[in-house]
Order: sequence, then C-alpha cells, then structure tokens
Amino acid sequence: MLKKVDYYILKNTIVPLLATLGVAALLLLLEKMLSLFDFVINQGGPIDVVWQMLGNLMPQYLTLVIPLAMFLGVLLAIRKFALSSELDAFLSCGLSLHRLLFPSFLIALTLLAINIIVVGFVQPYSKYAYEELIFDVRSGALGAAIKSNEFTNLGEGLTLRIEESRNSGRELIDIFAQKEDADGHIFSVSAKSGNFFASPDQKYIILRLYEGSLIDFDASQDRPRILNFDMHDLPLEVPMFEQFRNRGDEAAEMTFLELWAERNSGDTAIIATLHSRAARALSILIVPFLAVPLGLVAKRSGRALGISVGVFLLLLYHKVLEFGLDFAAEGSIDPIISIWLPTALFVLLTARLYYIGAYKVGGTPLKTLEMISEVISEAATKIFKRLKMAS
Repeated sequence: MLKKVDYYILKNTIVPLLATLGVAALLLLLEKMLSLFDFVINQGGPIDVVWQMLGNLMPQYLTLVIPLAMFLGVLLAIRKFALSSELDAFLSCGLSLHRLLFPSFLIALTLLAINIIVVGFVQPYSKYAYEELIFDVRSGALGAAIKSNEFTNLGEGLTLRIEESRNSGRELIDIFAQKEDADGHIFSVSAKSGNFFASPDQKYIILRLYEGSLIDFDASQDRPRILNFDMHDLPLEVPMFEQFRNRGDEAAEMTFLELWAERNSGDTAIIATLHSRAARALSILIVPFLAVPLGLVAKRSGRALGISVGVFLLLLYHKVLEFGLDFAAEGSIDPIISIWLPTALFVLLTARLYYIGAYKVGGTPLKTLEMISEVISEAATKIFKRLKMAS
C-alpha cells in the first residue's frame, strides 16, 4: 500500500523522468532528421517520407532514452531531497534509502514491461519498416520527384523536362516531353502545367497536361502534324520495382518469440540478439540503484558531478553492449563474455556505489572525485585570473 511519502517521491521522480524522455528523444530525432532530409533530397524522393522514417526510428532510440530518463528522474529527486534537507527528515523518521527507493523501483518495474514490449516486439517491426523505406527511396518505388530544369528519363524512350515542380514532383509547370520510338517516330508535347494521376488498375501513371501543343513527326511523312489542346492525357507504364526482402531475414528484425523459437538453430546472430535484448530489458532494474547514491550530494558543495558520471556510465554500458552484440553475432566471442560479463560488472559497480551511499557514514560515493574536481576548478580559476591580470 502506497503512503503519502511514496506519492510525494513519485511526483518528484516522474516529472523530470518524463521531461528527460521527451527532450532526449527529440534531440536524437532532430540530429537524425537532418541526415534523412539530405538523403531523401539527394535520392529525389518525397519529403513526407522523412516523418515516417523518424517515426520508425523512435523505438530504436527508446533503448537508450528509457534508462537515461529513469536515471535522471530518480537522481534529480534524490538530489533535491539531499539539498533541501528533506532527505535528513526522511532518515530521521526511520525511512532508510531502501524504503525511499521503493516508489522508484515500482516505476522501474513499469518501465521494464514497456522495455520488453519495445525491445522485443516493437523494434523488430519498426526496424524492418525503416529499412523498407530506405530501400523504396533508393529504388524509386515511392515516386521520385521530377527535378526542375533537368531532362528526366522516364523509360521507353520518353524524356521529360520541366521548369518548376511542386508537391514532391506531382504538380509540374512549363512542361516539355518527347518520346522517340525505335522506328524513328517522334512524339513531342509542350504544356503550361500538368499533374500525375494513377490509373484505376494501378498499372499506369497518367500525366495530364493542360494548355499545350502536340507535335507528331514520322519519317515517312513530309511534315509533322501539330495539334493544340486544352487537356491531354499521356499514359506512362509503371516500372516493376524490385521487391524488398521479407521481415525476419535478419535477427534484428525478429521478435522475442521468434528468436526463442530459433534459439537451437545454431545461428550465432539469433543467439547473440536474444541475449542482448534480455540484458537490455533487465538492465532498467539496475538504474534506480545507480541513481540514488549518485544523487547524494553534500549541501556545502552542491556539485552535479553525479549526473555526469551516471550519464557517462549508462552511455558506456550502452556502447559496450552494442559492441558485444556485434562480436557475439559474428561468433568470435561467446555472449556470456561479450554481453553478460559487462552487465555483471555494471551490476557490481552499481552495488558498490549503493552500498557506500546506504551504509557508509556520510555516504557520498563520489566524495574523492568531488575533491579532485574542486582542486582542479580552483586551480583553473586562479590561472584564469592571473592570465586576465597579465593581459
């Protein structure tokens, strides 16, 4: 049964947790968005596909963002309690750090369930959808935009040139098109504007032209035939694009259940992916025990060194698991060594830090680092003042 103190701790933890979750995900997506825009524009694809790509990338980023948000939520709450003497009040009332950790552990259990769903089931489908979009943009299956002031070959001897395009190349201004058959028959058309439409059977793209003239020239004729029109439809056969591979050809695109069903197949990539996902999902339970001791700060210093150290440890652990997955997938290192050994070291380090915070007198695990940081900071300040006076 939760008490008032638990609700108070939950409120102080969830607010920074959600804020960190939103900001971190947004920053990661913004960083990727620029490269995706550059890729799609260079490939001549429709711009709106970028938003689909970013949506499919979100579950991939949650692997890092969820533990990071959990860490900062718990750490900032404990840090606030420590600096405002609320932590002293809790401890004097008989509430230990273990008891204060209870609401945060409930959050961790909730995030564990979310982590299992995201890592085990959502990520495989979103990764496949992202790779399929990349494939479609490169192959032109999404409909490449018609570039202005360039001759575009649409196949079967048809060449198109436009002065301006709008709506991802579907609306064209000042159009010139020419089609030449193998027997020397030339068909040319110019128009003020045009639009692309799909035929009902999806086998043709119709280029509907407005206010133009049509020139039909045959080598067997003395002169070409010229026709002015208000509207003319030019059918274009839809090219047959190479189909994207089926989902599950790669271990990263298989769900937890699919990986478990294939665990005895002897495929090292499947085994490594299964171990990596299990380690990532369970590691969220370690995060509160890391955040609590690093959030304990002395009121006199109030330094935020614990935030930097904790974020560094989480990022390092994330990267080590990535490298461990790569090595284990190649079969060069056993997953027990490349994945679970770093996880065990991370647990031991967290346990040591938590032990210092919970059982040592004046338990601040980073006391030595804070002293070194303070000495370096004072020395740097003195050097800066001397340089300023000398100038």
